Amino acid sequence: MFVHPYVDESYDLAVGVYILTASVVDLIDAEDIRCTMRGLRRGGEKLHWSKEPPHRRVELTKAFSSLMVHNVVVIGSSTPLFPERARRKCLEVLLPDLEVHGAEIVTFETRQKHSNKLDADMVDACRQKRLITPHIRITFAPGISEPLLWIPDIACGIALAAERGNESYLHQAGDCIRIIRINAR
Repeated sequence: MFVHPYVDESYDLAVGVYILTASVVDLIDAEDIRCTMRGLRRGGEKLHWSKEPPHRRVELTKAFSSLMVHNVVVIGSSTPLFPERARRKCLEVLLPDLEVHGAEIVTFETRQKHSNKLDADMVDACRQKRLITPHIRITFAPGISEPLLWIPDIACGIALAAERGNESYLHQAGDCIRIIRINAR
């Protein structure tokens, strides 16, 4: 099995959580999953959980839970929350987990150039700390061009809804989401 994780994030300063999710796709299934994700899009350039009304979120969660995708959700909590620090803390947990499960290339949704550099620097720091080996690499892709990045967006939305008190989507998603909680201070 050749796996490729796709990573996206969400956070809420008021709740004090940063959520970093990797959706691990078996490359054999990747094209079928892309087609499924494109079929879920309703207008716009990409599917985005936060822009969907509640009835669509139910539909998206149902489709999400039927995908042959494993989702690792790292939830970093801190009050106050400093998003970039929380992201680094989440990456220190997420990257080794992905490597243990066979990932060699991890694709992040593109952020701004400076933010992408921070991620690349963090990967280097994880290598120096020997949290990951030199074999793991990261790439960046715009969310509009890679439908597989919409999967971690949905997982982040489900996890964030639960952190805000609505666990219905999380229950509906079932066991395709594995949550790891950390202190993001």
